[in-house]
Amino acid sequence: MLSILFWIFVFLVSYTYLLYPLILKVLAINRKWKYAHHNFLPEVSILIPIHNEEQVITSKIESILNNGYPLEKIEIIIFSDASTDQSKEIIQSLIQEHPFIKFYEHPIRMGKSFVVNQMVKLTKHDVLLLTDANIILQKDAIKNNVRNYFFPQVGLVASFIKNTINQKNNTGNQEQEYVSYENQIKYLEGLIWGTTIAPFGACFSFRKAYFKPIPNHFLVDDFFISSSILQQKQECILDQESVCVEALSGSLAVERKRRRRISAGNFQNFSYFFKELNPFKPFGFCFWSHKGLRWLTPFFLIIILILNLALLKNQVLYQILFALQLAFYCIPLTGISTKQINWVNKLLKFAKYFIIMNISLLAGFYDYCKGIKVGYWDITKRYI
Repeated sequence: MLSILFWIFVFLVSYTYLLYPLILKVLAINRKWKYAHHNFLPEVSILIPIHNEEQVITSKIESILNNGYPLEKIEIIIFSDASTDQSKEIIQSLIQEHPFIKFYEHPIRMGKSFVVNQMVKLTKHDVLLLTDANIILQKDAIKNNVRNYFFPQVGLVASFIKNTINQKNNTGNQEQEYVSYENQIKYLEGLIWGTTIAPFGACFSFRKAYFKPIPNHFLVDDFFISSSILQQKQECILDQESVCVEALSGSLAVERKRRRRISAGNFQNFSYFFKELNPFKPFGFCFWSHKGLRWLTPFFLIIILILNLALLKNQVLYQILFALQLAFYCIPLTGISTKQINWVNKLLKFAKYFIIMNISLLAGFYDYCKGIKVGYWDITKRYI
């Protein structure tokens, strides 16, 4: 019985990280992108929530102004969540030249979800593009995103996120690879079923008509918005030609903190949408395969280790597997490098990133269980 449980949990971890992406690739064979490219240019409200973004806000707005989208078809709404730097002054100087930029602020910090709820109320267009201040839109990113609303069944469109790393190190490089891996999965989910789960919050658009207010103190707005739209039988997709760039610090401490905050927000959403997550329907199947099992992976790993320990006397196989687990968890944390053997060094980098990610999930779950009192966090240093 213990051995059966051991292999069930091993399968669940392997399925969510390895088998599910492979299933998507197989299902996508010979499947064509059904959203034909054309010159549909709807009016768009671009929403930028900010908190102390003086370092990046000018570059951000310039990337919108120079994006190639007709400026007469857009409005830019910037909402400050109790900023204390020079962001307001910078934005007000830009408004003098570009009156379609609108600025609002709230004196008490409330968090991104509160700000998004307020901004949606202020918009005048039906298509809303929500994007972070540190995200630089590449040429035609706006057009390539919103053209998909030519099709009435499309309720949300994610952009393709590329990361640059300010400080080259193992964590930064692994984060780049992980984001690339996630982009591909999200794209294939949209291609096959129109069920892209959790667009990158850095930049995505949605129809105002299907927006539901985000609950107070929710830390992850992107998952909530996409899931509520999928609930309403609208499709969520990712357009690979709508490209945005995010510069990351590459700092291990920053990444761990960011992952912990996202994890706490994930469990908020998990609790909220649990009743809707039928694994036999596309939305539920994609959720459990892509997100749910990953969020539970740290618990699975602990169970696997305990079960393996209990099975040590049974067979040599379990003794070998236990030794491999200990090596996987311990060696990367020692800082040992084997640059002379490339594949071994790459495995160590992956193991370290995987361990950090799952520790952060546990920490986020602990925060969720304690109760989320506020819907904001300290922003990290910005880079362009």
